[in-house]
Amino acid sequence: MKHKLLKLNAVLMLGLGVTPLQGQTTLNVKATGGTQTAYTLSTIRKLTFSSTGNMAVTKTTATTDNYVLSSVRYLNFSNLSTGIESNAELNGSFNLYPNPVVDELNIQIPTSDSQTAIVELLSIEGKVLYKAQQCGTGTFQVNVSQFRQGIYLCRVNNGTNIETTKFFKH
Repeated sequence: MKHKLLKLNAVLMLGLGVTPLQGQTTLNVKATGGTQTAYTLSTIRKLTFSSTGNMAVTKTTATTDNYVLSSVRYLNFSNLSTGIESNAELNGSFNLYPNPVVDELNIQIPTSDSQTAIVELLSIEGKVLYKAQQCGTGTFQVNVSQFRQGIYLCRVNNGTNIETTKFFKH
């Protein structure tokens, strides 16, 4: 199921047409082991998904990088022309992925081990739908499968800074 969702998301992103892709600059692939690889779109010749659950990134240098989809944590594009700012363009205090999300939203908060962060997920109207305190650094998951399709906000308060970013729920 995870393979099909990842495959569907990538096909939808690539199938939107040439015009939206002009605003995208980087394809990011993150493996479950934590290794992330970034590909500049101008260096990608072809992105292929096989029926055996593999993905191949063929570059303009005629080299190919292969991935087993079950070991890919997420696949996304940065600098989308949809108006979603990449987290690198924000102040960088937290990272959320995948965006758009279907079921599980991963939120990565770099805090000290003794620092507590308050994480809130809000509707676009500002209604708090989820609130939790997270101690220490790391990544945690929030189940958003019950959320309706649409735009939501994620707000993180680490005691000194409050940052908010938007995400899409499919």
